[in-house]
Amino acid sequence: MDTKKFSVPGVVKAALREVIIPIACALIVIQYVIQAFQIPSGSMEDTLLTGDFILGLKFTYGSPVPFTHSKFPGFTDPKVGDVVIFRYPGEPAYPDYDYKRYTHLADALMFGNFYWDSKPIPGNPHLVHFADGPKDFIKRCVAVSGDTIEVSSGVLSQNGVKNPIPGKGKYTAYFRSGVARDSLEKIHVPVPGEKIDLTSLSLPRLWWIRSLMMQENPEKKVELELNLYKDSVNADDYLFEKFRVPVENDRGLLLNAVMSQGQIMGVGLRQGDTIEGPAKFAMFKQLSRTGFLPRYNPNGHYPGKTRPVSYDYFEGSQLGDLAYNVSLDSTLRLEANILVDGEKVTQYEVKYPVYFMMGDNRDNSADSRYWGFVSKRNIKAKAFVVYFSFDNSDGSFSFGNPFSWFKIPFQIRWTRIGKIIHMIGE
Repeated sequence: MDTKKFSVPGVVKAALREVIIPIACALIVIQYVIQAFQIPSGSMEDTLLTGDFILGLKFTYGSPVPFTHSKFPGFTDPKVGDVVIFRYPGEPAYPDYDYKRYTHLADALMFGNFYWDSKPIPGNPHLVHFADGPKDFIKRCVAVSGDTIEVSSGVLSQNGVKNPIPGKGKYTAYFRSGVARDSLEKIHVPVPGEKIDLTSLSLPRLWWIRSLMMQENPEKKVELELNLYKDSVNADDYLFEKFRVPVENDRGLLLNAVMSQGQIMGVGLRQGDTIEGPAKFAMFKQLSRTGFLPRYNPNGHYPGKTRPVSYDYFEGSQLGDLAYNVSLDSTLRLEANILVDGEKVTQYEVKYPVYFMMGDNRDNSADSRYWGFVSKRNIKAKAFVVYFSFDNSDGSFSFGNPFSWFKIPFQIRWTRIGKIIHMIGE
């Protein structure tokens, strides 16, 4: 019987062949070719269902250049009707919105992102774990640069054509006037090179452009500065005693603040209802400047190997609620300015193609109607195929409960596996 002597070079070669090279190839594919994505909500029904696992093609729109915010040239740009994976536009590319302090180290896929903190609080680790972000969204592109988009009585129009993507939009049988799901004035989608006058925009639209500026300039700090005046005297400590806000899926922070201070119970409330309670202007001032509320105390002590970060994000439609409530009192005046690295700017020139995204399940989708445009800089992949689908809508299956494991074959949606996404519903 032949035997082989132990050899260090042989072990190294075997490790290279069986482990290191396959892992390196997989990482290259993940970085440049495909992206795996799980559908967490029903905003894209009935095209994509909660529990679908899909693959997106990165190279279609351009794979990322390592350690930069640039991309290699793609085969095409997103087109109307494409289902697109993109980074959430209201979210900064770095923790705490501090690009000078943090360096991105690795995208650990389902385990989130890791950053290096160059200036940690004494006793805290340098390694920062952003477990749930930066977040990826998936929506359908319904307009591109140069198009106009409008929603009237719940019906989408693109360049004056109603329902431009037939069969791809779900609506309820009724509409609620004044909310973005059902009523959105005609919007022009900016084109590269277009100059936008920041002094003429409504407060929600100013937030949209602030978000676009963040996407196109990830190394700069873009802030919205708000100041409130009562009888021409600064009133940043003002309290709205009866602040009116609609119950909508993009109002999370504001609804929680108003309901908790006003001791309002959410029982019986429905989408489109309006509640009334106290709200502090200082909350709007802080959140419009940062755009987020930390879930972990950034000044806390974290003795482990990593410091966790996570955020709740502020949607610009809530600024429309602020402007409305200010208008109810003739003694109040609101002033808004965009600051770039601390300097006030009054005009912005768009740098890249811009897109307007919406969920197919239009009544259950927080999308461009709420947080504005998506820049090409934030586009990550074109949704391609459903590679797995699991229906656990009743919550009966759990990895922690071995007695539920027998349900796995019965909860797999076998007929969805392998479906090409752009062909679903055709």
